[in-house]
Amino acid sequence: MYRLHLERLKDAAQQHGDTTGYAIAKRTGLAESHVSKLLNRRSRPLVETLLILKNTYGGTVDDFIEEVAA
Repeated sequence: MYRLHLERLKDAAQQHGDTTGYAIAKRTGLAESHVSKLLNRRSRPLVETLLILKNTYGGTVDDFIEEVAA
């Protein structure tokens, strides 16, 4: 199973000055509610979301996902 790698997202966002979910939502164009669900692990990112994060903060899609035991 895969999920969003929160620490990598937070680190990448912080490098751009985005320290809150609101700031991440504003920069990426994602809905603030969606970002909140991702940050609180109530939702897993879709491929489209991962591409937006990659294009906004750099790196690769793999940088923003981690494998976890089911």
